[in-house]
Amino acid sequence: VLTLDITPNRPDLLSHLGVAREVAAACGQRLKASLLRPTEKGPEVTTLARVLVEEPAAARRYLARVVQNVKLGPSPAWLRKRLQAIGQRPINNVVDVTNYVLHELGHPLHAFDLSKLGVENGLPTIRVRAARAGETLTTLDGVERKLHPDDLLIADAKIPVALAGVMGGAATEVSGDTTAVLLESAYFDPRRIRRTARRHGLKTEASYRFERGADPGMAGRAVDRCAQLLIEVAEGDVAKGTLDVSQKGEPGREIPLRIHRVAGLLGVELAPEEIVQLLDPIEIRCTSRNESTLRFQPPSFRPDLTLEVDLIEELARRHGYDAVPALLPDASGEYVYVPPSSDLRRDVREALLASGVSEAVTWAFGSPKDHSGEGSPVRLINPLGEEFSALRTSLLPGLLQVLAHNQRHGAQQVRIFEMGTTFHAREGGGPSPSKAAAAAARDRALPREEERVALVLWGGRHFGRWYEGGAEVDFSDLAGVLESVWSRLDLDAPLTLTPQTVPNGQPYCSAVVSAGQTRTGWAARVTPEAVAAHNVIGPVFAAELSVEALAAVPRRRVRYSGLPRFPGTRRDVAVVAKSSLSSEAIRGFIEEHAGGPLGRDVVERVRLFDVYRGKPIPRAHTSLAFAIEYRSSERTLTDAEVSAAFEGVLVKLEHEFGVQVRR
Repeated sequence: VLTLDITPNRPDLLSHLGVAREVAAACGQRLKASLLRPTEKGPEVTTLARVLVEEPAAARRYLARVVQNVKLGPSPAWLRKRLQAIGQRPINNVVDVTNYVLHELGHPLHAFDLSKLGVENGLPTIRVRAARAGETLTTLDGVERKLHPDDLLIADAKIPVALAGVMGGAATEVSGDTTAVLLESAYFDPRRIRRTARRHGLKTEASYRFERGADPGMAGRAVDRCAQLLIEVAEGDVAKGTLDVSQKGEPGREIPLRIHRVAGLLGVELAPEEIVQLLDPIEIRCTSRNESTLRFQPPSFRPDLTLEVDLIEELARRHGYDAVPALLPDASGEYVYVPPSSDLRRDVREALLASGVSEAVTWAFGSPKDHSGEGSPVRLINPLGEEFSALRTSLLPGLLQVLAHNQRHGAQQVRIFEMGTTFHAREGGGPSPSKAAAAAARDRALPREEERVALVLWGGRHFGRWYEGGAEVDFSDLAGVLESVWSRLDLDAPLTLTPQTVPNGQPYCSAVVSAGQTRTGWAARVTPEAVAAHNVIGPVFAAELSVEALAAVPRRRVRYSGLPRFPGTRRDVAVVAKSSLSSEAIRGFIEEHAGGPLGRDVVERVRLFDVYRGKPIPRAHTSLAFAIEYRSSERTLTDAEVSAAFEGVLVKLEHEFGVQVRR
């Protein structure tokens, strides 16, 4: 028994025949695929049943055979053992044969009890149609299902009898008194089957294959094989002929392959004859050729082959990845343009990683209730589930889910970030009379995409250091990480944190993040409601920035600056201010006015180096200590000059902000 991990693009490998085809090609052997037609006996099938397809786009091909005088019972030992070997439970000889052919050839089949099908115009009738309002169907699992108008049904003359390509109905189930069966073999639209299966929460062997793309060319062979086996194991009589309702005139796919393109992508020169020899064993046939191009027709069981690069991928697989030589990159010196946004993304990522923040990658969609803070989110037409039914408007919910996962697994400190795209709905317009206006309307209808970077901090500030006293991260840690990003980007505008309530941010502990006058995002302590909604244990501090807004801020040009020729000096000042007052506003004011009559240029740097709350500082107040560094590039500043400028800015501070200067 082989256990294979089949990727979604290769439905042809979901069968013994498909695997045997690949093994034969790999071993240089011919595939032994016998074409067995059943021995027909009795009346014409057209006198026993009829098939009507009302949804030709959803059912491109529908075949049916009738087998009479069936003796229902247990399957023979060889059939039971083969089904059990692949994990299938034997039921009865009719059902077991359909399951056997499903795994042998990869094409789903279904058997209806012919006597239980409703009669129309004197014949049991099969109708392939869409569900109607108010219809229900009890499927083989005993569940009564309310049908959706998009559901594709197999119905008889009166009622639905199966969810097409998903599961049969209980009303026409093969049972102990069954003597005649109608065998169904069809090709159904993968998207229609996928929607129906997800809508009803069903995942069957049939839907698994149909929604990935069954082989329309295998439908006839599968129903013939099933009928032939029913002769052997159920002593049935196969009626003459097949009911075949197919869409005619569909052109075969042809893919042009440029010979030079093969060498360009693979780095291997393959002659045209070698290309044909590599693709022919997997039934990709060359239909025509010229000096530069080969044209190939892929087989019907390979829906994944649509483009030139698909054929080149098959060539690489067949030629052998180990046979592709290792080549040095082209060193011709050709200039490759790298957009500034790429450098900015790299710098932001490196700054966050250097600050000890790990990168996470989350889903681009989530629950609508988690993404309603910035207007109505864009809803998906065919979601995986309600919790994945909206495109994200923020990166924060995904990071909170990652945080919750880490907390459940015992993490004591989490510092994570993500860089990704968010999606925002646009307001639709009215009818568009011209093609250009219609194209513009379509563009307006598409969601607006914005690239953002978000980070989340939680837990101990210095995990594992006993001498730190178990300090927890707070808003200052978040601001410190943002400062490291600004430092790495070297933006020509200072980082500004303006107190303001933001979505998902707690009042009095949230701020708008700006680069000078350009708003770039927000930073905050996440609200208890948002934390609890994701089963997170708080407090959590988060920030989210627009990459596009950061890219719009000019970056400083790197210039050489010599070592200082003259000594500098430092003055420290501590002020007692209301806790609601921004320390950045005070720092910026000092930086602007600390030079006094000496001018702005002598103030080399102003930095906040201490924050204190507690006695004897009054309640709702904070002590902030700033260091002011003075230096002139032209001469040595005297102590008297610096002291005069320093005293002047202290007076202005008290007057401007109403703070108390601690002398």
